[in-house]
Amino acid sequence: FTVESSTLSSPLPLFPANRGITCWSKPDHNIFMVRSASYLKDRIKSPSSPAVFQCRGVDVWITDNAERNIARHPSVLGGKLDEEDTFIVNFLLPFSNFVAYFTVPPIEEMPANVANVWSKFVKGDQQYRDGKLKLLPVVVDGPWIVKKAVGPGTSPAMIGRDLPLQYYFTEPTATKKGVYEVDVLVTASRIARGILNVVKGHTKSLTIAFAFIIEASEEAQLPETVLCAFQVHSLHLEDCPNLPDCYPDG
Repeated sequence: FTVESSTLSSPLPLFPANRGITCWSKPDHNIFMVRSASYLKDRIKSPSSPAVFQCRGVDVWITDNAERNIARHPSVLGGKLDEEDTFIVNFLLPFSNFVAYFTVPPIEEMPANVANVWSKFVKGDQQYRDGKLKLLPVVVDGPWIVKKAVGPGTSPAMIGRDLPLQYYFTEPTATKKGVYEVDVLVTASRIARGILNVVKGHTKSLTIAFAFIIEASEEAQLPETVLCAFQVHSLHLEDCPNLPDCYPDG
């Protein structure tokens, strides 16, 4: 059945609101397998500790022209983006901006291994960052064809090896919060577009979780820990809001 005036706003509801449809939640961190403390010796992976950056919200903006540097848009995260230091992952899809927002805690409050990889990631250049940021998607519930397309959820992908990434990092000042946006140009890869087409055809029957990990390659950075994660439930794209045309100058 349909609901009158069913278009949602920003951000999407938190599960189980909206009858568990077109909403987001925080996934169980144990579903994400990451490099263990002994990984450099034995290549063993283990379930991650809880994500360090908490999810603030998720947006699905419908648009034929996905926007880069979405943090500049005044509508994102219900207009509350600048209330906290925020890490943003902005997937540019052929039909939408799919965006997740995460609180960046003070560096001194992060576990030492995460503070190590995060500070180097922020200070690094494009090539360094491209070689560090990993995505681990896990199909929590969904049809076999989607699980086959996405994979078993055990091996994260180094995003920058397969897809162009753009970084819009603004360090915090005395008057402004920090914004660390990573744009993922999904449309640039034929393989990624193929996977996306399968997923898009089954979003209403799908619960899928995404974890972002900065690769640990030194003893001091282990065990790997999920930096941030979120999951979406039963996305009805027709209920998602259109991206407003209200860009600031410049």
